[in-house]
Amino acid sequence: MRRRGVLVLLPALLVVGMASYLGPAVTAAPPTADSLVQAAVKTAQAEKKTVLIEFGASWCVWCRNFENFVKAPDTGPIITANFVVVNLTVQEEDQNKKALENPGGEKLMFTWGGARSGLPFYVFLDGKGQKIADSNVMPGGKNIGFPAVPDEIAAFMGLIDKTAPRVSAADRSVLEASLKKTAKPAAH
Repeated sequence: MRRRGVLVLLPALLVVGMASYLGPAVTAAPPTADSLVQAAVKTAQAEKKTVLIEFGASWCVWCRNFENFVKAPDTGPIITANFVVVNLTVQEEDQNKKALENPGGEKLMFTWGGARSGLPFYVFLDGKGQKIADSNVMPGGKNIGFPAVPDEIAAFMGLIDKTAPRVSAADRSVLEASLKKTAKPAAH
């Protein structure tokens, strides 16, 4: 009996020993931006939705605010009913976080007009993968980023009107009210 226990335990000890010898576990690279976008376009076409691609980074507070808005209990179901959301990580500043970036993400961001936009930058695509709009709709072609002041909220709601025509007036009001709750007062 005792001998069998040793034989069962021995392979487990070898696996643990080899793991510690090999060093820390290697994590898989994030999926490519192209593969995520292609899958989202396919889903959007099948579900008659719009693709919403958000380019962000782990250090970007406004990016996290945007992601929280997209996933919040009051706004998330509205977003999900109208959009296939893709988050692409780009422009990580810390070398230790570069591995978080989706390969090809920054190239797509630049291709779609986000080279000088800052983060978050977002793009809307139709079910064929054609760009409908992006977040560079502020005066002078500036990026909205996270809509945090009244004029940004108005511009963002204009994007919702343009890219999600099935959003009801009631749902539109929920989206706008949620943004207004977190908005900063306009500068005078």
